[in-house]
This record gives sequence, structure tokens and C-alpha cells, in this order.
Amino acid sequence: MKRILSAAILFGTLAVIAPARAALCAPPNCIDLAVPVPAGLKVPDPHIRVLLPDGYDPGGPGYPVLYLLHGAGDTWQTWSQNTDVISFAKSQRVIVVMPDGGRNSEAGWYSDWRDGSRQWETFHTTVLVDYIDQSFNTLGAGHRAVAGLSMGGFGAMHYAARHMCLYQAAAEFSGAVDTLYGWPVSGIAFGRLHDMFGTPTSKIWGNPITHRARWRRNNPTDLAAKLKGVRLFLATGTGTPGGPAGDDPSNPGGYVIEQFIFQMNLSFVRALTVAGVPFKKDFYAGGYHGWPYWERELHWALPKMVPIIQAGTACAAA
Repeated sequence: MKRILSAAILFGTLAVIAPARAALCAPPNCIDLAVPVPAGLKVPDPHIRVLLPDGYDPGGPGYPVLYLLHGAGDTWQTWSQNTDVISFAKSQRVIVVMPDGGRNSEAGWYSDWRDGSRQWETFHTTVLVDYIDQSFNTLGAGHRAVAGLSMGGFGAMHYAARHMCLYQAAAEFSGAVDTLYGWPVSGIAFGRLHDMFGTPTSKIWGNPITHRARWRRNNPTDLAAKLKGVRLFLATGTGTPGGPAGDDPSNPGGYVIEQFIFQMNLSFVRALTVAGVPFKKDFYAGGYHGWPYWERELHWALPKMVPIIQAGTACAAA
């Protein structure tokens, strides 16, 4: 129990693990926007950052879209503040959209909350997708991907599983892909620590004991079979020294978090395997929960995802 509690305490602090890397967001490749929110939809911050590739042509043949999700302590700007995603995305023929999803005590877990106070899932999977398709030269349905780190990795798999045919590829980097791992202790700990660290709470999916069915309906590991037809990319480290992107001795907590996340990923992989869902993975020895690894994993996954969503795939349910 002590180990689970320690991991839960650290779970929501992922955004402050590494200092920010200054990144200039400026047209024509980087644009900040506020998405119009329909009346009654409860979304605290509708801001997004959109990255356009070099040579973006608003009248050309169209571009696939990657929705890139942040972690529990982050904002819609944090990916570009801590990685080279702005410069890296320029060379990829893809539009990258980075929305907000709440942070710290307001971390939204890419869900419509049970208490009705937040509707992140509806906003991201309907309002935002429609807005991007109407505002930019996209290829539209059949040409979308979603990816994210930690809480955002959860979000990527959560959205891909619950919204059939909306995304044709999905990637998670150190993703919290089994929110019931260690149940019931983990759920109780997450709820108690939410206000301070952004871990999941009963406001989001209900009490983890009495509303376990609702937690399961939102847990990527329980939804593994619904990911058939989505091209999956999974990346995480073991949370020990000696990883491929280097070490950070000043950040012991980052290693503890990654150890916990690694176990979640092993559970997720077992569920995918049982369900017969194929995936590509980069599970490496060493590594910690931090930006050098998420940047590395984005570099690994994005060039593999772009050709998939550029070509497009028909919906299996069509």
C-alpha cells in the first residue's frame, strides 16, 4: 500500500519534473486560438495551440490531424514549452492540435465528469474536431490520430476506444492506461490526493468502490477490445537508471512514477493481447517520467503515424 500511495502522490506532479524549454509560438507554423464553446457546455479553458507544417496550403489537397494531449499538471502550451514539437512538427505533413484538459486539482482526465461540472470528452471529441475541420484544410474523417503523455496517454486510449472510427491511430507515452491497477487501494488513494495532485477522483467517475463499473467503462485496459482497427503505439520505460534519454539524479520521484506507469502498461498489453489487438511498442530498460523521454517517444511515434492517417482508413463499423 505504501508503494501505491507514493506512486499516487507523485502521479499528478509530472508536469513539474523538468524545467521548461523556451519555445516561440509564432505564425505561420504556430497559432493560438480559443474554440467557441456551445452554451451550457462546461469547459473551463477552450484554448488550443495549433501547429501547421511548413508550406501549409489552405487550398491544397488537405492534411491529416494529430490531437496531442497533455498530462495532469500541464496546459495546452506545455508540450511546446518542454519539447521541440514546434520545430519537429514543421517537417511532418500533419496538423497538430494541442487542447487544454485541466490541470492539478482541475485535471479533467479527458472525461465528462459524473458530477456534471466538466465536459472535456464532449468538447474534445465533438466540438473541437468539428472546429478544426471547419477552420483548417483537413482531410476530415478517416485521417485523424490522438496521442498523449501520462494522463494524456490515458486520454488518447480512452478516446480511441470510446469513439469508434474517430481516430485511426493512437499513441501513449508513459500513459496511465490502467486506472484500476492496484484497485481498490489505488482508487481510494487517487480520490484523497486529487485536490493536491490531480489524480482521478469520485467527481470524475464516481466512487471507485461503489461505482467500479463506471471506472471500468472509462479504463483503457478494460476497453482494450474496442481498440481493434486503431493502429496503436505504446511507449514507456521501466523507471530505473540508465535509460536511452539519460538520467536525472535530482528527480527520484520521476523514477517511482515510471515504475508504477510501467506496471499499468504491462497490464494494458496483456489485455490487448487477450483481445487480439495488435500494437507496436517501445518498452525500454531504464528511464523516468519526464520530458526528455516524451520528446523521444513523440519522435518515435509521429513519423509512423503520419503515413497511416495520411492514407486514411475506412471505419470498421461502416
